[in-house]
Amino acid sequence: MPNPLVKAAVTGAGIAAGVIGSKLLAGGWGAVFGEEAPTPKVLRSSAKQTKLARKQAKKDGLSRSEIAAIRDPRQDQPIWKGLLWVVLSGAALTAFRQLAQKGAERGAERLTARRPRPNRG
Repeated sequence: MPNPLVKAAVTGAGIAAGVIGSKLLAGGWGAVFGEEAPTPKVLRSSAKQTKLARKQAKKDGLSRSEIAAIRDPRQDQPIWKGLLWVVLSGAALTAFRQLAQKGAERGAERLTARRPRPNRG
């Protein structure tokens, strides 16, 4: 793959496949389980909301036991869902990227390859 155009096409296809694949997986997760996929962004957001709820409860004067009872709903999620997401996001996204990169490499090679002059007899 010495051609820089082919290299750029393969890189772009890998990035696009990762982004599109992530969105498809998250949408599929929502359709199957009826909740947001446990992506790192969602987990950080959930932890942040829990922290803000505890802070507000402290301002409202709730007792320590009541504040401690405020838990992150993501922590109550079954472990198998987390493992399933890890497998899907790892294996499926890697497969999407590899397929996209192979297709882009073949297509770009075909477009940029030199063709012999036609034999016009």
